Amino acid sequence: MWHLGPLAFAAPWLLLALPALPVLWWLLRVSPPAPRTQAFPAIRLLRDLPPTEETPHRTPWWLLLLRLVAAALVIIGLARPVWQPQAGGGGSGPLLLVVDNGWAAAPDWPARVASASAALDAAAREGRRVAL
Repeated sequence: MWHLGPLAFAAPWLLLALPALPVLWWLLRVSPPAPRTQAFPAIRLLRDLPPTEETPHRTPWWLLLLRLVAAALVIIGLARPVWQPQAGGGGSGPLLLVVDNGWAAAPDWPARVASASAALDAAAREGRRVAL
């Protein structure tokens, strides 16, 4: 876990995608949006009218900024931020231990058992009640 003041990231390697945002900005800036097609009815009078909206040559700056902020927030969210993480379980009341023993827990079952045993030992050393 990587700490940045009171904020920690459970997957800090995903933050390496943040420096790639200028590349995304350049790609969005270079490629204009797709042109719009307007279908008119087959009336002769409407055939020569100019279109009311024209497709801009470049993406507007505010839309580009909004897209970059959204991409940055997605990257930060995928890095799993944790506000004021605590090393221990915290609290002084009884310990309630719930263990998932389904098929999804099978790959890391020894680590789960070790973590549960460590939590039980720590609670016993502190003189806390344990409920299984």
